[in-house]
Order: sequence, then structure tokens, then C-alpha cells
Amino acid sequence: MRNWLVLLFSFLLVSGAGAEQIKVLLHLDQADQAVTLISVAEEIIKGNPDVDVQVVVHGAAVTRLRRDDYLNADFQRIVDRGVHIGVCNVSMARKGVLHDSLLSGVELITEGGIARILALQKQGYSYIKI
Repeated sequence: MRNWLVLLFSFLLVSGAGAEQIKVLLHLDQADQAVTLISVAEEIIKGNPDVDVQVVVHGAAVTRLRRDDYLNADFQRIVDRGVHIGVCNVSMARKGVLHDSLLSGVELITEGGIARILALQKQGYSYIKI
């Protein structure tokens, strides 16, 4: 699965060469796919500093964005490299995740995760479900 995603992203990056900025939307809603999301985000930005990567996290996956989660350093690394991560406030409330427990640089999506996904697609982001 990961190899297929990397191939797809490579195609997106090559096909967009010389065109306007490449904008990619990664959608994560399952906590057990967080490692895949991190790997895919790193592959996208490797060698492509101008790519705009937005991540929308909702559902069970919101628990992965806490500072005390075992993946916190991995998520912080991609945020520090310019990946924008937004987390759904509705999912946070349902999962009991407090705003002050989130990693630094993670945005709280007040309009909800699905609404953000739709808005980003309207702005021309290529949608990828992880």
C-alpha cells in the first residue's frame, strides 16, 4: 500500500512540474494509519520544498496528535518541515482530546474536518485518503 501511494505522489509531482504550485490534501481518520501518513508526507516534501501539503485529521486518528502519543516526534518533524496539520474539533470532543494536549503547530479546525476537506478540494487540492 505504501509503495503504491509513493508512486502516486511521484506522478503528481512530476505531472505538475512547471505548472502552478502543487497542493496535496492528505485525509487521516484511522489511528492505525498514522505511520503511513507520516511516511507519505515525508516522501511528498522530500526534494519538493514548494509543495503545499495539508493534512486533515478527524475520527479516531485525533488521538495521535497528542503530545504524549508515541508518534509525537514524527508528527512534529513533518510540521516543522512545513506540513500543515488540522484536527477536527468535533472529533476531539468525542475522543476526549483537549486542545492544550495537542502538538505545537497543529491547528484546531473549528468548522469540522469534513467541511475543511471540502473547502480545500474547492481550492484545488488533490485529495488523498490515507
